[in-house]
Amino acid sequence: MQYHSFLTRRYLRRRWAPWTAAIAVALGVFSLISVLAVMEGFKLEMRERIRGSLSHLVVKGGALQGLVGEDQILETIRSQPGVLAASPFVETLAIYKVTRLDHCLVRGIEPVQESEVTDLGLYLLDNKEIDELLADPYKLLPDDRLPSSAEEIDNTFSLERRRLILRWKGKGEGFDEESPPQALVVGIEALRSGRLAMGDVVQLSSYSPVTFEPCTGKFIVVGAFQSGVYEQDQRWAYADIRALQEMLDLWDEEAQDMRISGVSVRLEDYSLAAVAKQQIEAEISRRMELSTIDETAIPWRPSEVLTWENQRENLLQAVEIEKRIIAVMMLLIVAFAAAMIFLILMLLVIEKNRDLGVLRALGASRNGVVLLVLRQGMLLCITGTILGLLGGWLLVENINYVHDTIRDLTGLQLFPPDIYYLERIPALLRWEDVALVCVPTLVFGFLGSFFPALWAGRRDPIKALHHE
Repeated sequence: MQYHSFLTRRYLRRRWAPWTAAIAVALGVFSLISVLAVMEGFKLEMRERIRGSLSHLVVKGGALQGLVGEDQILETIRSQPGVLAASPFVETLAIYKVTRLDHCLVRGIEPVQESEVTDLGLYLLDNKEIDELLADPYKLLPDDRLPSSAEEIDNTFSLERRRLILRWKGKGEGFDEESPPQALVVGIEALRSGRLAMGDVVQLSSYSPVTFEPCTGKFIVVGAFQSGVYEQDQRWAYADIRALQEMLDLWDEEAQDMRISGVSVRLEDYSLAAVAKQQIEAEISRRMELSTIDETAIPWRPSEVLTWENQRENLLQAVEIEKRIIAVMMLLIVAFAAAMIFLILMLLVIEKNRDLGVLRALGASRNGVVLLVLRQGMLLCITGTILGLLGGWLLVENINYVHDTIRDLTGLQLFPPDIYYLERIPALLRWEDVALVCVPTLVFGFLGSFFPALWAGRRDPIKALHHE
């Protein structure tokens, strides 16, 4: 079988055409590796940013009923094993008008407690950062910036800051500085778009889930946050939970207590979220049974416990499906390269018909001829795969340098930071993705080589020599 290596080297060295198939395979693998690595990096970055604005778990009441007995609920949840912190919240959709009619999701929170269950402290911007981000739409904050302290967070929503903002904007007339509008912290994109500005007095309009009557409240924009998720930075706003409860008239006559929408929960270890979720659900069920027996107890109402992934399940699945669709589409390039190997080997068998006949006449077996042609095809496929892997790995490792070079030469911003909120292109090459690329490529290459090889092995050597 030593003639296999000799003839394979001889055929491939003397002709460049077969190597075009290897180049096609390399380009296909290169494209797949690069795209999957960027998609994976972007997916992980997006997951981290979404998770930062949401807590590990959330206990939510019904849309109309909500939850009552805030103190008791918080005490119960905080006493569960693995729970690090818990914070109440009230959520409502609202419309407002400053320059034009618009809408937002207002989240009423205990600011310091909220920073213990989410990354609000990291997202909250100081005055200097707000000015810098508004002056330069491409500017991004450094990843290693320190989160705001509890005192700084508290000061953002404080009475003193609201008074200061009113005086700074010259809107003291018509407003009582002793009782200024409630604080509202909006996303940086709401300021960048011009819909809102620091110091704007906003009248929010919503409806009360208790009285089903329209309700309004005046708020003043005292700060901004940047979560890195465009929709949240454009449509979310934070207010003090007590102010929002008062605006929405959430007093529950039956329970003689203010309603809340739910409780955000931070865990010591998110990998144990399923266990913690079951424990909290079991405790809520137990408390509901007790409240039906003891009429003097605060009624525990039906609620659901969700992880942050449950809350954003559709978005996360959409990104994963998008990655798979792109992978399938890019695999078409590899399939095309395998088709090139097939055509080149078919032409090679036709062209070398006499040589193959001589080999058979000299004693080469059918399997020997099959192996000879198959070996050439697989050599092209494996070479292309290795080159594509190396090229893809090099691009992934240096993707930001390549991007910066293209930007400097052409002025083209391929990854605008004002859209993606990323100063650098995220890329992560996983072994699973490498296998996802290499295995189909080698299978396509084998199939593209096997059928010409099988055809060559079945040809009659006498007819081949006679034809020549």
